[in-house]
Amino acid sequence: MAQKCAIGLISAVAASVSLSQSKVAAADGPFTFPPANPQQQAASSPPSTAGEESSAPPPPPRARNDNPRTSSGGFDPEALERGAKALKEINNSSYAKNVFESIKQQEETKQTEFAAKAQEYKAMQAQAETERQKVIYDEHKKLAQHQAQTKSQMARYEDDLARKRMQASVFTG
Repeated sequence: MAQKCAIGLISAVAASVSLSQSKVAAADGPFTFPPANPQQQAASSPPSTAGEESSAPPPPPRARNDNPRTSSGGFDPEALERGAKALKEINNSSYAKNVFESIKQQEETKQTEFAAKAQEYKAMQAQAETERQKVIYDEHKKLAQHQAQTKSQMARYEDDLARKRMQASVFTG
């Protein structure tokens, strides 16, 4: 599996490299891409008036942000700020003690619900294990019955063979 992924990755890289070296679009004729680096763009643009000096150097490249709700480091400071503001408002409120008691009760309720769900899950696991053991027992019981039946049939067959030998020896003797 990993080998297939590696082969796919290598072929994709090779295809992108070969396509990036080509500067001709399929139906449009020659086409050059503008430089992606701002420094190259400034170097390729015609010089501006002699009196102007270049502005501040371009800012360093920023980290890629795949989740726009968070900062570039992956942390959302706005939620923390909202929480701190709400905590200050609660502390300054005359009902602060009641609010914290309510929060504590809610947390205790969540914990008891979680404990109940955990117990329910354990009970379900125990029931499944009991059912599994029952199935195993039934299979062993069926196997033992089948083996006993087979052994009984073999004993009958051997008795029949012994009788036939006895009858054959009586007739020949």
